Amino acid sequence: PTAGGLTRADRDRTKDRMKAAVPLFFGHWLSAWGDRMWQFATPVLFMDIFLDTLAPAALYGVAVYTVCVFGIPAAGAWIDRQERLRVMRITFIVNNLCVVGSACLMPALSNAVLSQDWGPELVYAVFAGIILLGCVGEVMNQAQTLALERDWVPTMCDGDSALLTHLNTTMRRIDLSAKILAPTMVGVVLQYAAHDSSSRVLVGAILLGGFHALAWPLEVLCANAVYAAHEGTLEVREHRHEDGTTHAHKHGIREHFHREHLDSACEQLHHDHDTAHREGIAHRHSEFHHEDHRHTTVEVHHPGEGLQELPTILLSARKDEAPVGCCTAFGREVVAAIDRVKLFFGHRVAGASVAYCFLYMTVIDNGSLMTAYLQWRGVPPSYLGASRGVGAVFGMGGTFLFPLVTGCFGGRFRQTGLVAVWLFWLLLLPSALSFLWYGESRISDYSVIGCMIISRVGLWMFDLAETQVMQEDVEPRHRATLNSVQTSLFQALFVLIQIGGLCFHKPQQFEALVYWSVLSVLCSAVIYTGWYLRGAGASSLAPLETPLAPNA
Repeated sequence: PTAGGLTRADRDRTKDRMKAAVPLFFGHWLSAWGDRMWQFATPVLFMDIFLDTLAPAALYGVAVYTVCVFGIPAAGAWIDRQERLRVMRITFIVNNLCVVGSACLMPALSNAVLSQDWGPELVYAVFAGIILLGCVGEVMNQAQTLALERDWVPTMCDGDSALLTHLNTTMRRIDLSAKILAPTMVGVVLQYAAHDSSSRVLVGAILLGGFHALAWPLEVLCANAVYAAHEGTLEVREHRHEDGTTHAHKHGIREHFHREHLDSACEQLHHDHDTAHREGIAHRHSEFHHEDHRHTTVEVHHPGEGLQELPTILLSARKDEAPVGCCTAFGREVVAAIDRVKLFFGHRVAGASVAYCFLYMTVIDNGSLMTAYLQWRGVPPSYLGASRGVGAVFGMGGTFLFPLVTGCFGGRFRQTGLVAVWLFWLLLLPSALSFLWYGESRISDYSVIGCMIISRVGLWMFDLAETQVMQEDVEPRHRATLNSVQTSLFQALFVLIQIGGLCFHKPQQFEALVYWSVLSVLCSAVIYTGWYLRGAGASSLAPLETPLAPNA
């Protein structure tokens, strides 16, 4: 045996399976690179269009993330029912088309605002179109990320925890490399390829639109290759009916019926799957069920007894109902959303997930609020750009430390998460202390920059640990639903800290947001610790349900 309890054969097998995952990594790189380009370029282009205000960029961000709060849980439920490859194809094409559409509208908006040839109504209409496309594109982008990272990857690993760790760390390194290089590339192109605002908007739109137009077919090809290599596992979806019948489907979950045999001899119900989806068969009634069912009889041959009529109930997975009004449909969606939230908070991973979400309620993250404050303080933009890259390098160091620390703990990645979240808080604490002791000063300026950089080690280690919790401790049929609720929650908390930025909008009040941020990370560490100590993070977790044989 080697470190972490793995034999040499296990290590060789993991290396071979990692090589087979090259299409997965390349497709993820395309997606991550395009996403980082768009995240960096959007506020820059808005500043070139609206020269003297941050309001349009702020409004765009609030609108997009607010839609994600409500849209992503519904997208997660949709992912859990659909064929996996179909989900990826739809999300790829919709996301890339939205970015291309937004890129086409950007030069039009620039011309309307800078030349002042258009009326305000047309300017608002074009800006609203960009926001609408951004909202739809971001929901599809998050849905694609959920499907790939939280469903495809753990399903492909098929219980191999070592392989899952390797895949997760490699994909995080791809994310971080895109975070370092993509904004730098966009910034260089915008700075040297154009010399005025309208030209920069045009060049940026061509760059973004062209990349996403070319990336879409390549992403689909990569997804097809990964699906073909793991078709035996990726084509199966587990499904549970309200009556408790559980089984698996190939190619997504379709509307279907089940038979419940009423055995009068032992008074027990025996479930069977009706692959023929029978309807309109002669039937007789039974006293066992009175609503939402159909009855029939089947002839069963028993050796030595001949043919025997067995009462049978046909149960439908979906009720046949008349069309309903908009209010009723909306009410049902609200009820479904409440059910998803109840499922999330009632699940054993809720503590770890909520702790992770609290990490998004912070301004010590190289985001727009922190960047604006440091620019107001006179920190050179080159320093701010360099801090992003160096922070990503430290974050990549965390992805290398994660498997090493987990190996030292004997593969207990939940314990690694416990160490990582407290390390993250301790590395952020000096930023709050510097404001407490020195107020607005060069010491506090560069202390917060240094803390942002170094703390990425603990942040990305904890991110990997929590990701593996959500992959291994969530039933396959609930993965997308629970992860989508988590995404909605952390985006709601992100919107909350942005609202805090509106409340403390003066730069002199920024230290309040720093204290808020450090307190939020402390809450995250306390919540995760409580979850771990209650036994949810121990290695004695109850096993998940055994995968079922697929039905056609």
